[in-house]
Amino acid sequence: MIKNYFILNRFIFEAGELLNGQKIYSIFSQEKDRLLIEFGETESKKFIEICVNPGEPFINIREKYSRAKSNTINLFKDLKNKKIDSIHIADDDRIIKMSAENCSLYFTIRGKYTNVFGINSNGDVEVFKKVDDNIIVNIKRELLDKTYIQHFNIPNLFFDESDDYLNTIKRKYPIIGNEILKEVKFRLTLNKTNEERKILEDVLCELRDTKPTVFIDSKNKDVHLAVETFKSFDYQEIKIFNDLISAQTFYLSKKYFLQEKGKKLKVIQKQLDRELQKVSNKINKLNGIIEKGSHEEEYKNIGNLLLLNLKKLKSGMDKIPLQDPSEPDKEINVKLNPKLSANKNIDFYFDKAKAEKINYKKSIELLDKAKKDFERLKSIEKRVNIIEDIKELRSIVKELKIKMPADKKEKEDISTKFKHYIIEGKYKVYVGKDSKNNDLLTTRFAKQIDYWFHARSVSGSHVVLRVENVKKVVPKNILKKTASLAAYHSKAKTAGLVPVAYTLKKYVVKKKSMPIGTVNLLREEVLLVRPEIPKDCEYITEE
Repeated sequence: MIKNYFILNRFIFEAGELLNGQKIYSIFSQEKDRLLIEFGETESKKFIEICVNPGEPFINIREKYSRAKSNTINLFKDLKNKKIDSIHIADDDRIIKMSAENCSLYFTIRGKYTNVFGINSNGDVEVFKKVDDNIIVNIKRELLDKTYIQHFNIPNLFFDESDDYLNTIKRKYPIIGNEILKEVKFRLTLNKTNEERKILEDVLCELRDTKPTVFIDSKNKDVHLAVETFKSFDYQEIKIFNDLISAQTFYLSKKYFLQEKGKKLKVIQKQLDRELQKVSNKINKLNGIIEKGSHEEEYKNIGNLLLLNLKKLKSGMDKIPLQDPSEPDKEINVKLNPKLSANKNIDFYFDKAKAEKINYKKSIELLDKAKKDFERLKSIEKRVNIIEDIKELRSIVKELKIKMPADKKEKEDISTKFKHYIIEGKYKVYVGKDSKNNDLLTTRFAKQIDYWFHARSVSGSHVVLRVENVKKVVPKNILKKTASLAAYHSKAKTAGLVPVAYTLKKYVVKKKSMPIGTVNLLREEVLLVRPEIPKDCEYITEE
């Protein structure tokens, strides 16, 4: 219920006590769906964390946050160094408004359109997650027209009750989400009454007044956030908190742990099953060998018999019948290798007796080790189901030498290898650092629809302007500013005007025989620009 309207409604009370009058030091992002707002005094800074992932958006306050040294973007600069005046929620929608001097920040929860918008006193709009301009116009109008409140918003539940009260109330008040209706219906089955309105009112009041609680369903690897009076969740354990922010922090931590545990458990269990089967087969095989016993004495006895009958051994014999002195009435046929001499045939049986002794002893040792391995694996299997620490789970992955499936983030990972600029707060530009790095930028990182730049007739960096939306034309002034960056990162850096070639990446060709850092252009256009870093171009530094 972390995205439920009434949980958000309660959140603004606690958040207001912490935020009002606090100074915003920075607003940044280092993940595509997370925005962090750093606020508070230097010695006691805190962070507002906003997630715009459509699957489970949330807003919460964290005591600590480790900002990466690279690949972070500063956003909503109008709010930097401003004091927070207030925090509100829309009276009919999941929109949280945080106001500061001459600017407001809006966190809107709307499925795939969940986003964060900044609107200053001039009406300028800045967006966290990129959207079309026509959508921004409509959203801006809607955000500014909304009524925002700071009290707990229990709607009027009194009206002419229909035969289907709950569906009617849901249509009348969309902010009453499915989790609340599920709780009401569950209580109705317990009470066997028709007091739907009364139960609904009780649930809403409890969301306002009762202690926040996290319900943990470890069996199904699920976790729920509500209040302690809720009855509709399956759980094996609950955690009750005095404040919502602490409950949300625990809920998020537990949820991510269970999600990661679920992913790792599948891989771990598969590996354990495979290893246990392998060790079981080994134990069965070794048990079979040991049960048969050692043939050392048998082969040694044959060797001694051959020595006693050395004179009877002739070249080319493939067998010889012999009598064992210990059993005069028993004759045995001893196999011989006709290609070997008599002495070599005798040595063969003594060597077999020696090998049999070694192998039997080794089989006992291997069986002991296999049994210990089996017990170790069974112990791990037992441990993984009760682990509550993700570090311990990762140590088991390491212990079993499991290679977890890698996330497909090659482009994002490679991007940290280049110089990174942001033009006008949204156009991403990447610059190669040397010849080898230029090749990496052009051949592995750049997409076919990206723009590629290079100063003409001089050595310099390859420069890539990332194109996020192929349907939207990149403005000419952005192309010129990127060309200026390409000129700036070339041997013509000190010239007055520099010709810069640019084209789409799909027209840039790199053959295997070509030297490092060189390419051919199938087509190109040229811009004459000053080599400089434009004023509205931000270099993403390593902080």
